[in-house]
Order: sequence, then structure tokens, then C-alpha cells
Amino acid sequence: MHYEFVDFNGAEGYFSSDGLSRWDELDQVLSGLVPQLQASDQAGKSRAPIFDPKATNGRLTSSAASLGWSKVPVPAELHPFGLDWDAGKDGVLAEWQFSNYPFLWNNIIRSEAVFKSPERLPAMFEPRALVIVTKSGSWPASNSTLYFEQAQAQIEIVTTLGVFDIPIRLVGLMLSPDGGRVEADWNVYPGRYSRVATTETGRSFEVVWGRVAKHGNRSATLKPI
Repeated sequence: MHYEFVDFNGAEGYFSSDGLSRWDELDQVLSGLVPQLQASDQAGKSRAPIFDPKATNGRLTSSAASLGWSKVPVPAELHPFGLDWDAGKDGVLAEWQFSNYPFLWNNIIRSEAVFKSPERLPAMFEPRALVIVTKSGSWPASNSTLYFEQAQAQIEIVTTLGVFDIPIRLVGLMLSPDGGRVEADWNVYPGRYSRVATTETGRSFEVVWGRVAKHGNRSATLKPI
């Protein structure tokens, strides 16, 4: 998987020093990710291939777990902001954020809370930084889901204003800028709210680039080959 990232609040310094080994592991997880696609069930999209957030989340979680990462429970007093972080290890919290865009701030607020008050988490896990993984807006996807360019613009504003202090590395899963062909897993679910695919097959797709979108990058459609 091709990806890009941008750093806030000194994340570059942390991940090039104390957090380097943890980032090397996440780089291995991200680089080895096979794109996950499913058929759209939204009106007007004619079951077109779109980004599959459920399968992507599952692949990232299992790959990270193989390297010793595990879910980190959110303290009880912060449960209005969710029950756990998707992965964590040695002070690095990680979130795979592919749902609707307001959840970005749930992730950041609860991470900031434990960064400012590390005693909220077990003593063995002192929060040092947050990694948020999302997708580029160039991927065809469900409406209203978060995309990298949107998250970058929002985080830039609040960190410039000094609202949050936790170092954040924002990662965007990208379609290759070279375009051409994408090899992906094609997932079929028994129902709209099913979490587990009934079938999974490897398929090839042609990337067809469209016009430049309002968020500054080119949108694309994927055509089965």
C-alpha cells in the first residue's frame, strides 16, 4: 500500500528518535497492506467498487498484533469518547479511522486526555504519541467518511491554535500516483451491517482519474479488469 503522512506537535522528532522502532513496525504494517474493496450500496453508485473500511481495519489490527501491538482500553471516565484505541505499544497509540469524520475528534480528545494525565492508563503504558491512519479522498468511498486531506486541514487549524499538545502522525492510505492497475481483495458481505465477509477474492482494477476535487487532490474510480 502506498501511503503518505504529516506530523504535528513534534511527532517528527519523536518518531525519528524514541519512537523510531515503533514507527518501523507500523511502516511494515502499512506497507504490507493489500487494498480492501467492496461494492457500494449507496444510491447512485451502482454497486461500484469502493474502499472497504471494515476489512481494512481488520487487516491493520491483525498485522499490528503479530508485531506485539494490542488494543488499549479507554479509561472509564472517557468512555463517552469510545472504549479502546485500535492498537498501542510502548507509549504509541494508534487509530485506524475510516468512519464518519466527527470521530476524528473523539480519537484526539481522549488521546490528549491521557497524554496530559498519563496516570489514567496503566503505569507500563505512558502515552507519548498518537498515530491516526485514514484514507485519501482520491479513494472512492462511502459518503461522509473521513479522508486524509480533510483531517490534515482540521488538525492543522487546532494545533496552530495550541488546542492540543500530543504529538500526532496522520497517515493517509493513497492510490498510487502512477495510477494504472490496483491489485485488491474484493470482499462480499451477507448484509449491510455485517462485519465479516462471506467471500474474499483477489481482483484487479483499473484506476481512472477524474477531475481535481475541492479538497485539492484528484478523485478516482476503479473499474474491474
